[in-house]
Amino acid sequence: MAESWDAEELKKKMMGNIIKDKHADKKTGSKKEKMIGNSVKDKHADKKTDSKKENGNRKYAGAPYNFVPFPANVYQYPQEKQVWHDDVSDGLFSGEIQYRIKAYTPVIIDDGKGKFYKTSRGEYAIPGSSIRGLIRSNVQILGLSSFDKDIDDYSLMYRNVTLKEEYQEILGAAQIPIDRKHRTGVLKNVKAGYVKKEGDRYVICKTVKDKIDSRYGEMNYYVLSERRIVHEYLESQKGNGTFSYEFFIQNGKSILQHTFEKDFEKKGRHYIGDKNEDYRPYFYQISYDIAGKNQVTAVGKPGVYPCSGYVVSTGPMNEKKAVYIIPEIKESETIEILPKDIDSFKIDLKKKEKMLGQLNGKEYFYLPEHEGEIKPVFYYKKDRLYFGFTPHLRLFYQNTIKKGLPDTHKDAGTDYCKAIFGCSSDNKSWKSKVYFSDAVILPETDTGELSERGMILSEPKPSSCLDYLVQQEGEKPVTYNSSDMQLRGIKQYWLHENEEPAAADPDKVNVTVFFCPLKEGTSFQGTIRFKNMTEDELGLLLWSIRLDPERSMMNIGKAKPYGYGRIALELEYVKRLDKQKAYSLERFEMNPFKKLDDDAVDSLIQTYQNHINDYLKQHNMPKIEELSFIQDFFSMKDNTKKPDAKMIRYMSIDNGEYQSRNKALPSVKEIISQNENRNG
Repeated sequence: MAESWDAEELKKKMMGNIIKDKHADKKTGSKKEKMIGNSVKDKHADKKTDSKKENGNRKYAGAPYNFVPFPANVYQYPQEKQVWHDDVSDGLFSGEIQYRIKAYTPVIIDDGKGKFYKTSRGEYAIPGSSIRGLIRSNVQILGLSSFDKDIDDYSLMYRNVTLKEEYQEILGAAQIPIDRKHRTGVLKNVKAGYVKKEGDRYVICKTVKDKIDSRYGEMNYYVLSERRIVHEYLESQKGNGTFSYEFFIQNGKSILQHTFEKDFEKKGRHYIGDKNEDYRPYFYQISYDIAGKNQVTAVGKPGVYPCSGYVVSTGPMNEKKAVYIIPEIKESETIEILPKDIDSFKIDLKKKEKMLGQLNGKEYFYLPEHEGEIKPVFYYKKDRLYFGFTPHLRLFYQNTIKKGLPDTHKDAGTDYCKAIFGCSSDNKSWKSKVYFSDAVILPETDTGELSERGMILSEPKPSSCLDYLVQQEGEKPVTYNSSDMQLRGIKQYWLHENEEPAAADPDKVNVTVFFCPLKEGTSFQGTIRFKNMTEDELGLLLWSIRLDPERSMMNIGKAKPYGYGRIALELEYVKRLDKQKAYSLERFEMNPFKKLDDDAVDSLIQTYQNHINDYLKQHNMPKIEELSFIQDFFSMKDNTKKPDAKMIRYMSIDNGEYQSRNKALPSVKEIISQNENRNG
């Protein structure tokens, strides 16, 4: 569990980090910051200790979300049922639904600035698009619809978390000598070059040196130890030789990840240096000299030494002790990067933006933006091209995400969701039959925003194979490289009894999100207008809004993983347009609507359920309420089955809980059963 921090303290610390003196008062400022941090940490020490005790003797695997399996069969919507918007048949339903939303935990619909969204009139509101997305997801599940258009069709990337041995084998991990005394880990199959933008495409230009030494495989770049640079500098200050790596001291300061103030201290197998707080990843044009085949003996500004190229230093890592020297470009030989791989790379980078936000130089990891611009890059090419801005490349998985979607969902044609919410494709398209207004706050419940909170709002990532993919008991973990990979289903967030306190780390203020939620008890009112719906379509829509009126709740907005945004949605009325009154030529009708009573609403929902049950019976399947995935869906919406917060928290990274996990995420039924046993 992340530690709790007051938002104001976090902001003060963030500002302190920006303006604090980086010279004489640096250590003093650091001590003051630690004192502030410790005073807050003490308040939550017991909580952290309890978490460690709880997980000391077992491997916890859990998350604030889970997966409702995809429908095995997609309901194929008969083409003859699809109607046009100008159809005025009496058998079609047009009208209006009014609903009320009540928040049972604080709720935040962010306006992009940490404040609650407001309409143009200045009223707090939940945007119609947010309600639409919530109800559409319910319609997809209850309507046995396809999720083909909702699953991204691109390749995820990985490093070595789940597939360490495979990863090291692909890239040729090995220990090599970098001088007479020192060795370092390298990736012998990885080459260096320069990525260049040419029009709308990207190419990798090779270097003038194809390989540096046959013992090092395909490597055409040099590895230079930061420990060696620092050691040589400190020895030169004692009069023991000269310092030939002057490039790494600029304006009197180190540009390495480590300072030149003290030598590296050996701790076990590792060497720990004095951390440079001003470090940022970089690449610079340089000149250099080498001895033998692979030993870089000097690095300076361009033109100082006989060899030309670039020096590259990647993102900060614990105990990092290497920089890379890449020979100069050879533009006559290039490798084209496929557009699909560029797309996958950019998507992967986008998903890491919050993490990269902690780095001063996150732009280091972006592809060149301008025509003719080049950047040093590392790559590996065999069956496909892998590339990135560190030798430890993130590899593309062999399968795209959509490969794991059941075949019944692929190119499934028209379904209930498309029929109701509209569809656009190459060969068919039609407008939505439903229109959502903003749900505006009810004035009597408006108590204003609560105090600002600061939290790290991490998002679930599909690259977590043990969560997102179906795993087999006792087998090797299934990944996106597995031929039999299957996606687990539709991600849904668990309901929480209460929101968690602000959970942010003052050392990660760059990725802390600040927001001001509205208080629990706040209520909103909105409308949904519908046009030319069939009886079963309207029944499905109403069921997707109401769910189980006695037990169901949903969640909406930001910070759902921490319990924010638990809401109840209640139907206030359903009105149907009386077409005889609306289009009468005898008199003008001001209110041509007929309100449907509760029995009529129940009847519409039953009409849909009867229709879908007839379909399921034809396919030898249970009734819809007996389908396993429908039961999972309603269990996750059941306000009486909320799991204990300890069972649906994110796994901790600080104590290695996430890194050491070896179990798949428990299913919805397993979580519910464990919770009942725990409380029973």
